[in-house]
Amino acid sequence: MTHKTLQLTSLLLACALTFALAASGCAAKDDTAKEAEPSAITEVKLGFAAPLTGDNAVYGLGMKRAVELAFKEANSDEDVKGKGYEFVLRAEDDQGDPKQAVNVANALAGDTEVVGVIGHFNSGCSIPASTVYDKAGLTMISVSSNPELTAKGYPVVNRIVAKDDAQGKYAAELLLDKVGYKKVAVVDDSTQYGQGLAQEFVTEFTAKGGTVMANEKIQSKEVDFSALVTKLKALAPDAVYFAGAHTEGALITKQMKEAGFMVPLIGGDLIFADDFISIAGAANAEGDVATILGLPLEQQPRGADFKAAYEAEYGEAPQAYDSYAYDQAWIYVNAIMQVGPDRAALVDAVRNGSFDGVTGVTEFDANGDTKNQVISWYSVKNGKWVQGE
Repeated sequence: MTHKTLQLTSLLLACALTFALAASGCAAKDDTAKEAEPSAITEVKLGFAAPLTGDNAVYGLGMKRAVELAFKEANSDEDVKGKGYEFVLRAEDDQGDPKQAVNVANALAGDTEVVGVIGHFNSGCSIPASTVYDKAGLTMISVSSNPELTAKGYPVVNRIVAKDDAQGKYAAELLLDKVGYKKVAVVDDSTQYGQGLAQEFVTEFTAKGGTVMANEKIQSKEVDFSALVTKLKALAPDAVYFAGAHTEGALITKQMKEAGFMVPLIGGDLIFADDFISIAGAANAEGDVATILGLPLEQQPRGADFKAAYEAEYGEAPQAYDSYAYDQAWIYVNAIMQVGPDRAALVDAVRNGSFDGVTGVTEFDANGDTKNQVISWYSVKNGKWVQGE
């Protein structure tokens, strides 16, 4: 064999060895890549129902954002990834209308991929929708406060905030014992929420010795309250107790003050919104009072952290019920991590679970009501809601 032949042979052997090593390396990389591939992703779908348009959209949209934030955080959690879950939201606009709420409930219940529902917001929507969810065995967690929601005894129905009987009692005690108002006129907006809250207030207020000088009704979306204001002004009450939403409440207090009827408007949780002040005008809203369900965000156990995360994500402050919506989402996440994305299993897992979240520890009683029946109050001072002491 010549010297040149020996060199060529050595070169071919080297090339062959290099190719073999490269092929072996590629095979090893392929095997490693296969081992590193994640298991199949299972989409876990939760329903959401609230007013995303209309007067109460400020609440519904805020709650939707809070749920989306919770799911974004959950989907980046290593334990969730380990299960192969990806939480997704099917959001529906019930428009704050009971008939539309039933349509939404039927749509969510009919979607077999939906394993639970966050909602509804308005009591008038949650109550008829709950019947649909009960028939479908679909769990719901709501912020609706009318006692009737859980009085039916449906195992699928849960409420994360205090009931109106607690709120009405609190408002009556606040007016009589703390503020000293003995005579009030009562107005509700003819919704299940408004009628229920007004009745609870009247029952407690009169039982404690207060006088209800009038018990009037308005309709949602009404804008001209001149006749009502004239009638109430003639009675000269110490205050007007309003059970309804912030838009109508703001217009009533605005028209009261413009007519020289200078008494405060006291309302439930649905008037507790910055829009109430902007619609009424800061000067007209000055001194008005709202009771709210639970503690203010800054006093909630993890309120500061939630506020920071929410503002970082959306560039604006959360609304009154956003922290509750966030906790509702995480209650489902935790329950699903325990029992899987199964409608039937979630009924018991949610009802009997315990969750330590932004708003505190949430545990439901036998009727599905939260055991944490906390109420707070705010008044308008210098154009802002300020917590009362």
